[in-house]
Amino acid sequence: MAKKVLGIHIGEHRIICVEAKVGGNVVAEKIGIVPLPELAVVNGVIAKPKEVLEVMEGLITRMEISTNNAIINIPPNLSLIKCIPYEENYLQLAEDQIKWELSHHFNEPLDDYLVSAFSLSMTTVLVGVREESVQMRVSVAEKMGLSVLATDPDPVALFNLFATFETSKPKKNYIITHIEVPFSPVVFFSKGDFWYGGHLFTPPELFGLGEGKRSWREFGEDLATMLKLSVEAYRVFNPLFEPETIYFTGRKLPEDTAQSVSSQVGASIGDISDRLRKKNKLKPKKGTIEPQEGVIALGLAAHGSTLL
Repeated sequence: MAKKVLGIHIGEHRIICVEAKVGGNVVAEKIGIVPLPELAVVNGVIAKPKEVLEVMEGLITRMEISTNNAIINIPPNLSLIKCIPYEENYLQLAEDQIKWELSHHFNEPLDDYLVSAFSLSMTTVLVGVREESVQMRVSVAEKMGLSVLATDPDPVALFNLFATFETSKPKKNYIITHIEVPFSPVVFFSKGDFWYGGHLFTPPELFGLGEGKRSWREFGEDLATMLKLSVEAYRVFNPLFEPETIYFTGRKLPEDTAQSVSSQVGASIGDISDRLRKKNKLKPKKGTIEPQEGVIALGLAAHGSTLL
């Protein structure tokens, strides 16, 4: 039986919330967006929890939600994600064993991290998130009376969303690039498998959110270089990977920048808005949000299908 869940994406400059019905698929029923006060969130860290609470409370009230179950995002710069060749026993490991594995890969102590793991057909994914970051975001939500089912890093939310697009035997290879300020994460969806390609600093001035001199041409070159390096790194693990389609989600890229990046990577541009409308019923509302901007929130809600 389908149930409802909120996906809440707390970004650097805005909050996006989707109320979705989850079951065999994920259907967006309500969506809302609201800007955050300046410096309320800094590099992913909630610096002014009272202001974030007030803004989020106002958004939730206006949306007239019908569920208190929520899943909240963790920005990519505040999480550790490591993809390794599939090992069946990882899901049976104790938390301290997973933490040791992550510390080995990232070469730093992880005493202040919460850790988890999940396994796919080719890959085991290890995830670590700073406990303080989780507690702050959960605390803000709980003060509104929400019940937080989980917190997911943005890249994992992207994977969850694209997993809803495919059948039980996916045959496509995608690159998903989520354009957001200040960090744009890159995810590989390879026939149902997950690979994290890292995240790129995104100059705020490109979207009128700060002062600076970076141009779209420079950002496009940086993005194309990162994607090409990420593809080569992934091919060490999966030599047969060939990117077929690249999806640009999040904030909108200029058409010439998107075309330049896709041609350098050698993948066609997918119509993410069309897929979201058809698969998840995520439609634009005048004066609020374009479908591609809500993918993190919708991907968070998608996790609810395994939790409820």
